Amino acid sequence: MSQFPNKCILAATDFSGYSKVALDICLGVSRCMKTRLYVLHTIEKFPHDYRHLLSSTAHADMKQKLEVEALEKIKAMIPAELFDGGGVIPIVRFGKPFLEIIQVAKEENVDLLVIGTHGRAGVDRVILGSVAERIVRKAGCPVMVVRGRKYVGFKRIIVPIDLSDCSRIALEYAAATARAHKSKLTILHVYEKSFIEPYVNAANSEEKADEIMKEIERVDETKFDEFLKTVDLNGVEYEKLLKKGIPETDIVETAMEQQANLIVMGTHGRSGIKHILIGSTAEEVVRTVHCDIIIVKPEKFSFSMP
Repeated sequence: MSQFPNKCILAATDFSGYSKVALDICLGVSRCMKTRLYVLHTIEKFPHDYRHLLSSTAHADMKQKLEVEALEKIKAMIPAELFDGGGVIPIVRFGKPFLEIIQVAKEENVDLLVIGTHGRAGVDRVILGSVAERIVRKAGCPVMVVRGRKYVGFKRIIVPIDLSDCSRIALEYAAATARAHKSKLTILHVYEKSFIEPYVNAANSEEKADEIMKEIERVDETKFDEFLKTVDLNGVEYEKLLKKGIPETDIVETAMEQQANLIVMGTHGRSGIKHILIGSTAEEVVRTVHCDIIIVKPEKFSFSMP
C-alpha cells in the first residue's frame, strides 16, 4: 500500500447540509495531501410518464440546462484556488444516485468514496439513508461515512481488529492514513465476553476462574502481538488496547473516551438476498458512532452493476 492511501477521492453531493460537510472534509484533505478530488452530483432521470411529453430537442435542452445548473452549484461550493488549480473535477451524471456513484468510483479508480448521511446516533436514529446504505454495502473501494462533523484533521484514529485478514487490511489502511496525517492510532481488539463465560462459569472455584481468565488474557495478548508483527507500523505513533466485552459497544465507547476523529474498520463485505450490510459489528458501529468512519472491503470484493 502507498504511503498515503487516498490519492484520488470521490465526494458525492446532493447539495444538502450533510453532503456539504462531507465535501468540506474532502476539501480539507485535498488541501493537506494534494489529492485529486472528484465531486459528483447525480440527477435522477425524468419520470417515464413525463418524458414522453417532451420532444427529443426539448428533452436534450432540459437535460443540458440541469447539467449546467448542477455544475454551477458544485463550483460555488469549491474555493477558487482549488477549482482553478485543476485538483477538483466536477461531474454531473443522470441516473440512479447509488448506481452512478459506484460506477464513477469504478471508472475513475478512486481510492476513497466519501458520503454524508442524515443518520442520527441514538435511540431514534435513522440508519443511514437508502442511498448511503447501499453505497456502503456495494462499493468496491473504501467508503467514508461522514457523521456531520467539520474537518479538524484526523488527530486520533481507532482501528478495531479481530485478527482476521479483513482487519489486517483495515489496519494497513489505518496505519497509512495515520502516517500521512501524523495521527495517533489506537489498535483495539475486543475479545467477546460471551465466548469466555462458559469456561469461567465451569470453574469449580473462584481461584480457578481467575486462573482461567488470566490464561485467556495471556493467549489473546500473545495473538494480538503476533498479529501486529504482520503489519508495517513504522513511523506510526500507536497504542494497543485489549478489552473483554462486546465489540460493537466497546468500539463506540472507546471512540468517545479517546475523542477519536476517525474509525477505520474492515468488513467481510458479504452481500446477497438477506440483509447483511457489512457484518453485524461494523453495521452497528456505523449506525451509532459519533465520528467519521471508513469501511474497508476485502481485496477480492466486487459488485456487478445491474
